[in-house]
Amino acid sequence: MKILIIRLSSMGDVILATPLFSFIRKHYPSVSITFVTGSEYAGLFSDDPRLSEVAGIDAGTLRLPAGLTAPAWDLVVDLQNSLRSRALLGQLQAKVKTCFFDKQHWQRFMLLFLRCNTYDPARHVAVRYIRAAGGDASATATAEPPRLFFREYGCVRARAILGGNGKPALAIFPFSAWKNKEWPAACFVKVGRHFLAKGWNVAIVGGPSDGKRAGQMREHIGGCSLSLAGTLSLYEYGCLLSGFTLALGNDTGLSHLARACGVKTGILYGPTTRHFGFYPYGEPAFRIFEEKLFCRPCHAHGGNVCLRLSRRCMKGIDAEQVISGLEELAGAP
Repeated sequence: MKILIIRLSSMGDVILATPLFSFIRKHYPSVSITFVTGSEYAGLFSDDPRLSEVAGIDAGTLRLPAGLTAPAWDLVVDLQNSLRSRALLGQLQAKVKTCFFDKQHWQRFMLLFLRCNTYDPARHVAVRYIRAAGGDASATATAEPPRLFFREYGCVRARAILGGNGKPALAIFPFSAWKNKEWPAACFVKVGRHFLAKGWNVAIVGGPSDGKRAGQMREHIGGCSLSLAGTLSLYEYGCLLSGFTLALGNDTGLSHLARACGVKTGILYGPTTRHFGFYPYGEPAFRIFEEKLFCRPCHAHGGNVCLRLSRRCMKGIDAEQVISGLEELAGAP
């Protein structure tokens, strides 16, 4: 049996497809799974034993790799469900059964514009992915948490960045493509200083465009804190994070990456909420930090403009409260 799964972006959404891999492998051990994703994310799955093949596609590309158009697929699961993914599917040479992910646009509209919540609270995005592939209610009730795999030799190399001193380590993810999602930098600095004073390693992680701000934050945190924004590949970040004790980040792909690497993670929610389904569950342990405000959620992805002009949903989260929550998280089983 040959299954083709497509999820092109974004990083968090791509990582949340991994419970579907586990579901298929558990129920159909001999199946062959090919995963098509954005080329920037493909490396995260290069060591995944659940997959037979991973194909990366550059942003804007409208063609599937030539080797994927001819096979007679038994099932195609389109988790992207966009004009682009449908264009890719149109290149398959054989007619094939195709399942599409329901993006629940109506539920999103009702919540954002009419403040009426019609989402099923049990339908995490990972569960909806499994349902899209044909999983029934009993199967999705026990969906495994997201998980990524990395070879040990790669992890040893990446962890050497921390100096091999054996100290507990905190990774912080202060940046987001959506500015409304960002907790104030001064609050991240306060958390970083606290754990640095306790003798922990503290590392700031972000993308290539975050290097300058990450360097500034490292200077404010001081000590031997590290700025790693834009210095490693996603695969290397995964290897590195798998050796961390804790992580703290905004509601972004890096927070999902940390949890998929087995790291206890604190996540800051502001303009987005759990209703959309992109919410942690299962192991490892996690903590959510958020303010209960009527104006939340205000944007499906976070947005860049606060209609109240105050960004109270993020600025109202107290740094001392976060530090206390992370301390409890560090001691959680």
